[in-house]
Amino acid sequence: MTMDERTVAEITMRWPESNKVLEAHGIDTCCGGAHTLREATTAHGIALEQVLADLDAAGVNEGAPGHVEAVVDVREMAPRDRHPRIFATFDGLPVGGALTLVNDHDPKPLFYQMQAERPGQIAWEPQEEGPERWVIRIARVA
Repeated sequence: MTMDERTVAEITMRWPESNKVLEAHGIDTCCGGAHTLREATTAHGIALEQVLADLDAAGVNEGAPGHVEAVVDVREMAPRDRHPRIFATFDGLPVGGALTLVNDHDPKPLFYQMQAERPGQIAWEPQEEGPERWVIRIARVA
């Protein structure tokens, strides 16, 4: 599947860093996320080639190494299952690997738990901070 065939929602979930690029072009990353990138650019009269070039410059592309990261969306999960799933996914990462956490509230308690239980192993990189969705890239650094 090429980038222009992916939905805006799929792109922003897989590559959270794409939000800034898409929003800079006036592409709705929230309510319009159901449209493919091609449909979104056509609807807004934006040159698809320029958006693809800007995404590529930001490291958002199909072939970029390190961009096949697990996305752990816990918004629909029972609260008791969230942290075990996140830890299991993190523990399966190689050093240098990362996961993208999507949550419906600020995951600050998880941050403190991970610091306590995996000291020196995490890099916590907020990508989007509320009010309805938090996206955090959690990288394994050791």
